[in-house]
Amino acid sequence: MKPIDLACRPQVADVIGEAYADHELQRVIDCEECGINEKRESLIDSFPWDDSPQKDDFWGLIHIGRNPYEHGHEKPELSEKTPTNSDKIGARLVPEEQPNQKLKDAFKKAEDMGFDKPTNKYKVLCKGVEIDVYDVLMAYSVTNPADQHAIKKMLMPGKRGVKDANQDRREAIQSLERAIELAQSDK
Repeated sequence: MKPIDLACRPQVADVIGEAYADHELQRVIDCEECGINEKRESLIDSFPWDDSPQKDDFWGLIHIGRNPYEHGHEKPELSEKTPTNSDKIGARLVPEEQPNQKLKDAFKKAEDMGFDKPTNKYKVLCKGVEIDVYDVLMAYSVTNPADQHAIKKMLMPGKRGVKDANQDRREAIQSLERAIELAQSDK
């Protein structure tokens, strides 16, 4: 089993980036006590957090969309290539860029004005109702985790403050290719 095979990987990757998600999930996979369920899409149902090397407070922060490395958890040094998924998608295990300075400055200005930093960058107001990408995925019954990941990337290409639009599109294509593999393996 590899991190990319886990249905909960997109949820983790959206908070800490793909490279760190692969690293942390591989630690869980390697942990004999964890009993990971690779089919569970929700992180909360994938494995007992307290049995993992990172413990429940680490995964709890990720579950609510907060980066645990920004809340007291040690950020690991990563090697150049990941052994866990490089054969699948050619992923490089290089820390993802932090949000650009313009985005950081906007958050700082909003905090100075008394506004809280948003907890979910995907929330939007649609016809008077606040929704996020997870609401859309559920409404359309999108169950393939790789499809879900591609859709999330395509809803806001280049607007998440980390990657440019074309990089998000390339990664969405990779996710769709993986979705096809998953769909074919289910037959």
